Amino acid sequence: MRTALPRLWIITNPEHPEGPIAPVIRALDRCPRGAVGVQLRATEAADRDLVAWGRALRAATAERDSPLTISRRPDVMKIVGADGVHLPEAGLSVEQVRSEWPDIPLIGVSRHDRSGLLRAARDGATFAFLSPVFRVPGKSEPMGIDRFATEITSVGLPTYALGGVGVRHVRSLIGAGAHGVAVRRAIYDAPDPRAVLQALLGELDKTAPNGE
Repeated sequence: MRTALPRLWIITNPEHPEGPIAPVIRALDRCPRGAVGVQLRATEAADRDLVAWGRALRAATAERDSPLTISRRPDVMKIVGADGVHLPEAGLSVEQVRSEWPDIPLIGVSRHDRSGLLRAARDGATFAFLSPVFRVPGKSEPMGIDRFATEITSVGLPTYALGGVGVRHVRSLIGAGAHGVAVRRAIYDAPDPRAVLQALLGELDKTAPNGE
């Protein structure tokens, strides 16, 4: 299993007309190995669907040497052979998961402010998503890039920017201290998910020490 952190995560959308799997598989086509992680998030899905989707994503991510996490469900993570779990702020705590499943390589968390990030870092999370950075329908007021930078300063936890992130935002977010970005609509709303993913990765490459 791969446990190194990628620069970009795709979060699944089970409500997409094609389902959660097909757009991700198209996006990952010819993707650089290990560059992109996938989080299976499907809070209303039946257990059988969750396991079936998890197995399909495990096969797709294994081909690209990419990490796979399962939202909320350590049991499903074990069944499908994923690399970790992703915990919402109101879900199981990092401490509970580490106590019951000490061998889980990756524990990601979703957080919305600095205090949540600090608790997650203290409790031993591997990485965090901080959101919403930009406007997302039905979500709280966006924090913007400046506040994002303030919230993550000296937290000591690799933190990804989530919420309305598009290609044009990537370099500013990395400049603000983001470890990388996490996306959902950018992939699932795109006519060509692979082209969007390549554009996002291209911008991330430009922020690397040897980028142009």
